[in-house]
Amino acid sequence: MLRSELNSSEWQRLSTWLDISCTKPSWIFFSLWRGVLVQAVVLLTHPGYGIPLEGIRLLSQGANGSIDSHLLQLGVECAKSCDAKELFYSVSEDFSEEERIWDLGFCHWREIYCYQSADLVISPVNGYRTVETSRFSRTEIIWLIEQTSDSCDDSQTKYFQHSMGSFADAKLTLETMELVPHASSWWFVALGPGDMKLGLILPVLNYGELTIGFMGVVPTFRGQGVASYLLGKLLSMVYRWGYRSISAEVDQKNRSMQRALSKSGFRLAGRKQEFRLKM
Repeated sequence: MLRSELNSSEWQRLSTWLDISCTKPSWIFFSLWRGVLVQAVVLLTHPGYGIPLEGIRLLSQGANGSIDSHLLQLGVECAKSCDAKELFYSVSEDFSEEERIWDLGFCHWREIYCYQSADLVISPVNGYRTVETSRFSRTEIIWLIEQTSDSCDDSQTKYFQHSMGSFADAKLTLETMELVPHASSWWFVALGPGDMKLGLILPVLNYGELTIGFMGVVPTFRGQGVASYLLGKLLSMVYRWGYRSISAEVDQKNRSMQRALSKSGFRLAGRKQEFRLKM
């Protein structure tokens, strides 16, 4: 029934999530009106993690209006029964769902800009080279994530740095990226003169979609083309990996990352508001 009632792109997303174990049938909730699908909510996680991380609303053929709060509540109760400590839920700017989401205990987390790679643009930056992160110890990569996260304009990073400390936040970032499917050859570090580590980029398969999971540049080297260089190297490899494009989600306040993506041929595909429920 779901296949016939969902629009084709939504069904493709759902079937992919099921195939790669990002969700399970018991995590899919839907409402009907006279036998017709009105809307559906799906809980998602990373394969092997087992605990719901995020709720996603799927659109039926004639979808309109805001989220059914009872449907989302079922998702919240399911996440709690799986011992989830928090749950995220995002809404596009096309829907006015905020009030119903707040009623369920969610708080506004941040606004996200969604980018998609388009034309390949490689900036002519000289003096840099890349090596795979596997060349370094895990402690070195955590240190580099910590350094590149310093003074960044990402509100989520700032929150966890404040609540956990910068090293613990960097360690959590790496652990989260390691949970998400990826190939070790996808992750690389930018090196400068004397093999100084300048930044890194960590693409992953987020719910089956090739995505930039993390990218950062050491503060003293920002504004020197390192981000554009990393993105150029990444884009040149995407087709070789068998993908047509790569996406990136950026905090609305992170202007420098937005500029780097635009310069490298990414286009703004949409915006969404992200909400977080702490359980």
